[in-house]
Formats: sequence, C-alpha cells, structure tokens
Amino acid sequence: MRQRTITLIHAILFIIAIHTPIFAQSSLDSLLRTLPETCTSLMQQRGWPSLSIAVVLDQKIIFSQAFGYADVDKQILATTKTIYRVASMTKLFNATMLMQLAERGKVDINDPLVKYIPAYKPKYLPNTGPTTLRQLATHTSGLHVDAAQGFWHYFSNFQWVVSNGKEKIVWGVTKKDLLSTLDKIEIEQTPNTYPYYSNFGFQLLGIALENAAHEPFEKYIKSNILDPLDMRNSDFSLNDEQQTRFAVGYTYLEPDFKRYRAPDWELDVLKYSGGLYSTPEDIARFISFQFRDGMDGDPKILSGDGLRFMRTPQTLRNPQTTDTYGIGWAMYDYEGHQVLGHAGGHWGFGSKMSVLPDLKLGVVVMTNCNYPQGYIGPEKEFTKIIYEKFVPILERKKTETAFDFRNVDLQKYSGRYAVPGDYAQADVQVRNDTLYFSLVEKPEFNAAIQPVGLHQFCFVVDPRKHPMFRFGTDDSGKVVNLEFLDFCFKKK
Repeated sequence: MRQRTITLIHAILFIIAIHTPIFAQSSLDSLLRTLPETCTSLMQQRGWPSLSIAVVLDQKIIFSQAFGYADVDKQILATTKTIYRVASMTKLFNATMLMQLAERGKVDINDPLVKYIPAYKPKYLPNTGPTTLRQLATHTSGLHVDAAQGFWHYFSNFQWVVSNGKEKIVWGVTKKDLLSTLDKIEIEQTPNTYPYYSNFGFQLLGIALENAAHEPFEKYIKSNILDPLDMRNSDFSLNDEQQTRFAVGYTYLEPDFKRYRAPDWELDVLKYSGGLYSTPEDIARFISFQFRDGMDGDPKILSGDGLRFMRTPQTLRNPQTTDTYGIGWAMYDYEGHQVLGHAGGHWGFGSKMSVLPDLKLGVVVMTNCNYPQGYIGPEKEFTKIIYEKFVPILERKKTETAFDFRNVDLQKYSGRYAVPGDYAQADVQVRNDTLYFSLVEKPEFNAAIQPVGLHQFCFVVDPRKHPMFRFGTDDSGKVVNLEFLDFCFKKK
C-alpha cells in the first residue's frame, strides 16, 4: 500500500510541475489526500515523535501538515505552527547574508577573512592562503569541522550517549574564547579543492559578516531576510508565545533505540552555524524565494544573478561524499537534475530541505528526534523516498505527456519585440487564429508560426516541426522575450 501511495504522490507533483490540464482540480485534491497516509505509515514504522513537512511548487505551498506529538509526555500534538530547531540549515541564511552584502558593496566574496577579523592568524599549508569569505561559504577553507577548543564538547556528547543521558554535556566555546585563540589555528586540508564541511568556518564567516555590516548577526538576518520573506515563526530566540509552540526534542539511543529527552542547546558561537528556529512553512517561503531568479529576482533580498550565483558549483566534487558546493548550498546531480539541499541536526532535532530549481519544486521536513549513533534520520529518509521515487516517474511522464495544442492562448505572445539597442525589431500578431512573425525592417518577411511545445513555435511550412521561436516568461507567466536565430528579442 505504501508503494502505491508514494507513486500517486509523485504523479501528482509531476502533473502540477508542468502545468498540464489533464486532471481536474478535484482529482488532484483527491490524490494529494494520500500524502498524509504515507507520513503516518512511516512514523508508525520508525517510531518518530512527530514529522512536519511542506511541499513547495514555485511560489505556492501545495501541501503542509504535521503529524505526531510535539511533546510526547504531555500528549501535545504537532501542528504546522510547531517550531523546531533547524540546526545547520542556518548556514544557508549566513550564506545569503554574504551574497547580500556583496551585492550591496559592503564586502567582496574574495576578501580575506583577516580584513574583518584581524585576530585570524592561522598556520597555512605551504603555498596557500589567505582564507577568504568565499572559502568559508563553500567549505573549502581547509579548516577543521569545529574549533580545537570544541574537543571537550564532542567528548561530553560521547559520554552522554554511552551513559544513556546521565553525563552532563559541556557546550561549545564562546565567541570571546574563539576570537582569543585565532592565532593557534592550523589549516588541515588544501584550500580551494574539495569541500570539507566546517561549522568552524561558518562561525568565522558569521562573525566577519556582522563586523562588515556593523550589526549583530541575528538582528541582520531577521531584518534583511526573515522579515522580507514573511518568515514570522523564524528567529534566533523565542518569545513567550513561540516558546509554547516549541517542540520537545528527543534522542534515540542504541542498542534498543530507547527514547530520551534531549538536552537543550547553549548556542553562543554556534548560532552562526546552527542557531535558527523555524517551521516547515517558513522554510518553504525561503525555498520559493530561490525560484525568483527571473530578470529582476527579488531586489529586497537578492537579484536573480545573486540567486543563480549561489547555486553555481564552486568546488570540486568530493570523492568521499559526491557533493559539491555553491555558496552555502550542497548540490548533486540526480538523473540530469540539479538538486540543492541542506540538512541540519541538533540533539533532539533533525531537518532537511531539498530543491529542484528546474522544476521549481521543493520539500522541507522537520522532526523532533535524532539518532546520534548514525541511524538514518526521518528527515533524510522521507526526502529520499520523495525524490528517489519522484524523479524516475517525472522523466517517464515527460516522454508520455503530449503538448495540448488546442488550449494555447496565442494572444499572450502578440506584441513588439526588439534586440537590445533596437538593432532588429519584430512584430508578433494574431490573425485568423494564427500567429504571425514579421521583421519591422523587412516587412516582406511575414510568416505564420505554429506551436510545437510549451512556448515553442515553428514555421507552419516547416515539415520538420523544428522549433525556431522560443518565448520566455517571468515568474507570473507573462511573456517577456522571444529567441530567434540565437538572438533574444525583448518585449516592449
């Protein structure tokens, strides 16, 4: 039954993604109702306390629901407003801050870190250095996963696990302690090659950026990213009302995976690499923002160029993980699709977001449990089910679904178009239910064209039906340009 349910979900998402009119809305709603069955089935099999997900298509959240308990002992049900720690997904907001400040001329991503943190004086490997902001944002600085002082935090975590939660955890270093020891750092890996994940690097990046912005990190993120995206349930601290909606975190320990209430984190310097609280619906808004990479992007936050640059590979592919990194984003190829993502995990919490930019599809999963001894977390398992099953079905459906020529709105393509600088101009007009293309400078060239695909047309007399005209649209679906003979004509 679970396999059948998952297959139906994937078929729905495909249909929505390509905007086909094959199924009525009532049929779509009926099929989407099977998604909760998948969630509850997985929860029952794995014993997760709660699971909260949101599925995004472009600018719309097409599914959002929570399952299970935010507090098992008090039997408080999780809702779509339940707040979780998102842990390392915070790094994407840190990276977005870097891109913002770069676009606003406050920093250059290739600036040396020492420009913003003068105390940073590491021992470099031969023929390397200096550490740059770009290296920190792409995990290519060669720094260790955490600051050396963090050893005792790791050791106390180990003791907490083997003692079944009896030992006290020693929390990470303070910002003051970190800054006081930056002359004792050693670069461990060759920079600018493979990504070697570093919380330490993102902590230094956050400190550098708040110095450049002359504003505390968490205040900057809230006013420049969270608030503009209407992420009202996301912040680095919780008010009294939000605290009532904060999930209790649980940890499952071997050998029997008994559930323990997880200790609360004391973040301090860890806030830069993992301090954000949020909900799946709020993260879904951040995912939708990634799809606003049209001509103008979202000027309040980032330009389209900035969004695309963040997801441009900046590193070699790590042979151990197969991942490469953009600015903040981990990325990999799956069946010809670029997948962007980031996961996060604290004691008691797990989260993951995955984004397929070319399909404008995203999934975010959060839960209030984790498995510190390496057992796959629910957030990873759920996204694995979604995407490993979804992509093959999507590719299969692409070859099966025919373009519906009967419902093409020809009028939306009509208008005057011009090559930048007006070196060539074209008129596109509808006459007798047929679209005509003509060049203003050569009015004798006036040819009928017909649709052969989504926003693609060929000459009516072309027996090959080869698309010669490709119209481009903005995020709202409005036609803004056309391509002809490899030249882009912008609509006036």
